[in-house]
Amino acid sequence: MKLPIIEGVIKRRILINYQVESEIISGRLPSIFKPKVVKGKSIIGVCLIRLEQIHPKFVPLSLGISSENAAHRIAVE
Repeated sequence: MKLPIIEGVIKRRILINYQVESEIISGRLPSIFKPKVVKGKSIIGVCLIRLEQIHPKFVPLSLGISSENAAHRIAVE
């Protein structure tokens, strides 16, 4: 099955990375993970993204949708 080509515009993307004390993060991770430590700190990131005019190529632009999403990540070992 061939999937349709999807078009859209990335209106906004904000990526924030920061450092947090490893002890704070350790208690919030599933037990199988350990935070990756760099110079005594854990690395955490948040990405906020807004997509607009999302539509399959064969659908008119006026029928496109918009989406605002957030994702977070924690560097682990």
